[in-house]
Amino acid sequence: MLNVFVIFMLVCIVVLLFVAVFNEYYQQRLGVSCMPTTPKVRARIMELITEFVQKGHKNIVELGCGWGGMARDATKQFPDLTITGVEKSLFPYLVSKLRAWGNTTNIRYRNIYDFDLKNTDIVLCYLSNQHMAGLEEKMKNELKPGSVVISSTFVFADKEPSKTVTVEGLYETKIYIYKF
Repeated sequence: MLNVFVIFMLVCIVVLLFVAVFNEYYQQRLGVSCMPTTPKVRARIMELITEFVQKGHKNIVELGCGWGGMARDATKQFPDLTITGVEKSLFPYLVSKLRAWGNTTNIRYRNIYDFDLKNTDIVLCYLSNQHMAGLEEKMKNELKPGSVVISSTFVFADKEPSKTVTVEGLYETKIYIYKF
């Protein structure tokens, strides 16, 4: 019985090490780690989405959806809308896919710069300043007039937000809303 336990523990350790190394590889390759949005910030973003849904926005894309929490919450709150999460880091993508199983959330394994945004009404992102700078021109070119970008923490370099919301908590988090 002890041998089975030891083998089980060794397998668990090997799997965890594999996941950690694989995740680190993707973090280095993509230049960002998958950090989940805090529940308080996520709740405030859901409130902001509600305002735009009431104005007719129906297609939501989360660029860099990480572990899939925001996309899953959006699907729960807005079951009639099209919610798509885009992730390029393999392990978080797989976790997002599992979390989306059984609901209508679409999770895509793609580079955020290659994902077509032309039918998107609302873009959600919690990325980095580097990624936001790379996405600014793409969004100007692809988003249809009236589309909205809701970004947690990070800003576009050359575009002023139409609204900034502050969420108090352990850390003060700013949410930036951009209209295109």
